[in-house]
Amino acid sequence: MAAQVNECTEGTLDEAAFKRFAPLLAASQRYASLSGCRFQNTSFRGVPRCPESTPEPTEIDSAMPLDRGPRFAAKIEAAPLVDEFSARLRAGEPGLVEEMERAHRIVMAESVRNAMIGMFQALEMFPPAPPPAGVEEDDCAFEDVSAPLPVIAQRLYNDQARRVSDTTGGPGRLERRAMTAAFIVDFTDEAGVKLPPMPETQASMLKEIVERTNEFAEQKPGSDKRRHRAREAFLGALGGGAVGHKLKQEANQWWAENWQGVAWTVGAAIAVGAAAVATAALSARANGRRGRW
Repeated sequence: MAAQVNECTEGTLDEAAFKRFAPLLAASQRYASLSGCRFQNTSFRGVPRCPESTPEPTEIDSAMPLDRGPRFAAKIEAAPLVDEFSARLRAGEPGLVEEMERAHRIVMAESVRNAMIGMFQALEMFPPAPPPAGVEEDDCAFEDVSAPLPVIAQRLYNDQARRVSDTTGGPGRLERRAMTAAFIVDFTDEAGVKLPPMPETQASMLKEIVERTNEFAEQKPGSDKRRHRAREAFLGALGGGAVGHKLKQEANQWWAENWQGVAWTVGAAIAVGAAAVATAALSARANGRRGRW
């Protein structure tokens, strides 16, 4: 199955999916296309704010030193809305907080989903061969992590195949929504607003997927090597940013509790997490660009 390519081009942020954040998203389209759909507050330090009477952002000569040209112009364009929405979020505006919490749930769900894909790919069971009996092509209930690991893998593969072939609302609709959600979550964290706790659904999934993987690895030769490979891929695919860090901490706790004999620190997990699954909203391309923004 061919993987979807997630490029963050201009217009990628889904304004319709998060209507209360739409003005910020519209003003940030150019910035997001250049930052890998990630937000970093330090990008806007020293950036002048355009007067409201100015219809277009001022273009800066690209020959000028340091941060000039299209990137600087994109920041000038977004800066006034960045200031406004930061203040409104810090003030606890109910509509914005509600959409931020929805974005957080989306990012959490996508992060865990893509971490599972990365783990199954590392275990060479995406899809599993042979296919587990009794799993139909339209069975996509991978969230039921109480099932045996090959069944979970097959269901997740079915779900990914359905996503790739689904063009309802445009190609990559769900990935575009997830990228936008990640941008909003980054923005919230950078604005100094506390993010919601991990949803119980994702917390339970993290715990149970570790248990299922442990059970599966114990049945195979070289179980320690398999477990290490699965753990490394899972943690690495959780992505970056505040959500990725939180998920890595939770996942690492479950790995440690279930596999006491294997040394694995949170610091190592975060280092591995510099790369994310290509199909994730929190893509490796985006994480790679964020440091210079």
